[in-house]
Amino acid sequence: MKAGLLVWPAMFVTALSVASESIDAQSALDSLSREVTQRTASYVDRRVAIAEGYRRVGTDFPGMGEHWLHPRTLLQGTVDASHPTLLTYAVIDGAPKLLGVGFLLTTHSDSARVDAPGWPNAWHEHSGLLTDESGARVGTTKSLSSSTRVWVLHIWTQLRNPNGNYTPDNWALPFARLGIRAPPNIDADAARALSLAVGGDSFLLDILSYSGLRDSATAVAVDAALDTARASAERVAAGARTAAVVSPADVAALQGIWRSLADSLRGVLGATVDILLAPPHAAHNEPASSR
Repeated sequence: MKAGLLVWPAMFVTALSVASESIDAQSALDSLSREVTQRTASYVDRRVAIAEGYRRVGTDFPGMGEHWLHPRTLLQGTVDASHPTLLTYAVIDGAPKLLGVGFLLTTHSDSARVDAPGWPNAWHEHSGLLTDESGARVGTTKSLSSSTRVWVLHIWTQLRNPNGNYTPDNWALPFARLGIRAPPNIDADAARALSLAVGGDSFLLDILSYSGLRDSATAVAVDAALDTARASAERVAAGARTAAVVSPADVAALQGIWRSLADSLRGVLGATVDILLAPPHAAHNEPASSR
């Protein structure tokens, strides 16, 4: 080796290159987050979004709210901080509140490389079906042979997500809907139980029906289990609203409500329901946390 010439092992150089790409992607993602928060401030008034062409699609998700899509931006397939593909809203204190934004991109190969902030860790695959955002995979019609993939990036610009600014599900939302201060570390099962008191029961009912698990033979038992869980969640929520905070005892009670509901549904529908009750987006890439 010549004096002064340093030769790095190829494996080390590759690892260094990957680490550098990861840092660059995170930096670009954080920059996008700051920019999009500033440029979409006008959409706090949902009437502005509607006037510009955003239209609601799909249901109201317990951990994400309503999705409002801009069709023209979707077709352009770009990541533009001034015109995100999606806006997310939820009705809080009787009025629509902007929660965050989203971007959609498509690829046509499993190994496609995309020049987008946070790619691929902060993006999750999306089939466009009701069950996909719930984390469910029962009864979907997605073609596994298709090379086309749809990817979504969520950025929480207005409602802080304790689990990361780019994590798809924000379990602070059920607390916000109830006007309760969310605990610093939110247990997903407790939050999902709490959501039953603010529309999450209807969402779960739709998912069970869509999947085919709730049918004429199981409807009575399924509905009874959901009614019981919702009533229990409403009692905990009422106490928490009075105190304006969720106590550790409340969290434990909510965890018990969700687990009891899961046991009841499993008893009626069998182990297949576990796919529906698994944490949303569990099958997707681990999201990048905000800095």
